[in-house]
Amino acid sequence: MAFRTTAILRQGLKLRPPFELALRSSCLQLVLARWGLETAALMGLRGEQTANDDDRKVRAVEAITTAMYESGLDDHATSAEKSMLDKPYRTWEYSDYAYGDHWEALGVLQWLLGRQHAVPTYYSSFDRARLFQNSGIMPADPSTIEKFVDSFMSSQIHQTFDKQQLQRAVDTSEAWLWRARAQVLLGLRDEISRADAKPSGDAQDSPLEAKLRAQNIPHSLRKMAADMPKTIPLAAQRAHEKGIIGEVEGGDFGIVVEMKEDNAVPTEQRRTATVPYSSLDPDHLDALRKIAESRFLAFAWALGKIDKWCPEKTAELVSINPMSALWTPGEN
Repeated sequence: MAFRTTAILRQGLKLRPPFELALRSSCLQLVLARWGLETAALMGLRGEQTANDDDRKVRAVEAITTAMYESGLDDHATSAEKSMLDKPYRTWEYSDYAYGDHWEALGVLQWLLGRQHAVPTYYSSFDRARLFQNSGIMPADPSTIEKFVDSFMSSQIHQTFDKQQLQRAVDTSEAWLWRARAQVLLGLRDEISRADAKPSGDAQDSPLEAKLRAQNIPHSLRKMAADMPKTIPLAAQRAHEKGIIGEVEGGDFGIVVEMKEDNAVPTEQRRTATVPYSSLDPDHLDALRKIAESRFLAFAWALGKIDKWCPEKTAELVSINPMSALWTPGEN
């Protein structure tokens, strides 16, 4: 045969047991609660707070840490998560604040657990307040953590989505992560070309390799950098034909943005426009990359494609399917 059919390229997606997803979701929520307190302190969002207010936050931090141990989550949290929760209030290191990128992963896990109705488009975020509300977990109350996890211990738990919906969610995650990585490669195209023209030497320690590692770009993708201007339009068209993305704009993944309006205009009445992915400014491109990476991490872990909860584990993972949904032959 000239190529293997889509049916052969597909493998059944098998999720971890619901209680495992619930335990991981609980760990994320606990550390994100601490992240909220630390971020507010870092940004100086204290207003006219008194010493009593600061003491209250110290007690809240201590209660969150205690809840981790009393609920037994310390057996399921990563070493990095336990380290962050064990640190005294306002002693986090710069790298600890990057944990805020896990909000989107929490949203995906809650969707898999039936606590979220849908995964938002990849240019918008989950509602953070709703993520906390939907679990019923009070971060400082270990009994609420136990109640949440216990609700998923039964073997009779039924998923709120079917196999096709899960497959579509995974395909969509793969496509948007590919596009985010493609943007990084597009920006480093000339640098990669120059590096490839030189003797290898200590390439692994070069500034270029450091940039690629920092943004979790698989080494196998770097050879595509030179062709990205031609590959992105092809990928956008295929993603649209497969129903993975809603619109193609300017030969690229279409991003719906809100037009600038007077503050008096209600949110639901504000106009929108569709723009090419590549037209966004660096800050927005970085935000979209983090959304895609965080959601992909959650799907990859939940489906057993990585054995541990570790963002670096996805650095060499190109897809969850045997072949990326963008490039599989035939229909999705």
